[in-house]
Amino acid sequence: MHWNDEIYAYLKANHSQIYTEWDNQFENLSILDDDLKDNEIFLTGENHGVASNVQLRMKFLKYFKKKVDFKYYLWEIPYSMAYFLNIYLKSGDTDLLKAAYSPLKGTDAWNMNDFNHWIDLYKFNKSLPQDRRIEIIGIDIEHQPKNALKFMIYTLPNTDIPIEIAKMIKSLKWMEYNIKNLSDAQIKKFSRVLDEDLKRKKHIYRAYLGDNYFGFRLVNRNLLYRYEVYHSNNFDGIRDGKIYKNFMEVNKRIPKGKYYGQLGLSHVFQRPFPYVNWFGAALNGEDSPFKGKVLSLAYVYNDCRYLYPTPRKNYTSSISTLDLKLEAFEKLAGNDCTIFKLNGEDSPFNKKLIWPIVHKLPPDGVTTDYIQYLVAVNNSPAAEPL
Repeated sequence: MHWNDEIYAYLKANHSQIYTEWDNQFENLSILDDDLKDNEIFLTGENHGVASNVQLRMKFLKYFKKKVDFKYYLWEIPYSMAYFLNIYLKSGDTDLLKAAYSPLKGTDAWNMNDFNHWIDLYKFNKSLPQDRRIEIIGIDIEHQPKNALKFMIYTLPNTDIPIEIAKMIKSLKWMEYNIKNLSDAQIKKFSRVLDEDLKRKKHIYRAYLGDNYFGFRLVNRNLLYRYEVYHSNNFDGIRDGKIYKNFMEVNKRIPKGKYYGQLGLSHVFQRPFPYVNWFGAALNGEDSPFKGKVLSLAYVYNDCRYLYPTPRKNYTSSISTLDLKLEAFEKLAGNDCTIFKLNGEDSPFNKKLIWPIVHKLPPDGVTTDYIQYLVAVNNSPAAEPL
């Protein structure tokens, strides 16, 4: 039997069509059921800007909510953005959602599909009992200084400011008010001074900020991380290290619960690449409390389109990341979306590095060291511009 025949025979017995338009029916996801019991973090990985991503995200969100009752929704967004989105989830105030979203113009999140996802999540969350509602966890660095400074101002209490930190708080308010006219260097300098002040006068800030002290300091620190990442010659490596650090800090402060998240594709890989210890790899590392408790599903695309937004103009382009040399995937994939179980009994993907994704090629190991499932997306249009 040729190796490709072995792959085809295995995948034929270990795949299922996903009907994204029926996001409340999960029979076609029962292929995942055996991998739910011992895992605590469930990750799906996308290439941004494809319309089907949002449909899959909601499909998997509802599936994992029903099956494992995850509590925390991991997102590739900063802590400050997640804070405002959580307020939106409680209030349903779309003006607040729009205000939180406006600084994202020109980023991958700036599309109608992602914006509407939050509205759909609000409706879904509202249908759940209070004690089962989902909370958003933002673990990325602070990409938008405007939202970061807005968060720090928003969380200041309506009480007298201690005289020891009054000058710093006044400077913070000035920075937030003048954000449009400030250079990156000015913001970086202020954040560094504030970080030092938070260290020196920790007890004063703690007493003044109360429960918001942690988030206040974390957001400011992630503004500094922003400059460290953006001016590095190893963007992915440093950024994913910060994402993991942020996650672990937040995880220590919240009640125990399971996680689901849909992140950029590479973040869900559970084995490092040269110079990059991906978020998923760090979660599955020797020193992680989640080692052996992470499940990763990677999306690949065939004849799809994606949206690439910039501050001035939106572009669309074709995207095909499924390696067509592995013919079994293309032959078995349906017109919409198809899920393939790679970690099943006698799987060739447990034995060798058979890599179905044409980019981000891993250096060693076997396929299931990195991902346990593959989701093939066919013929999806691009996300709609916002």
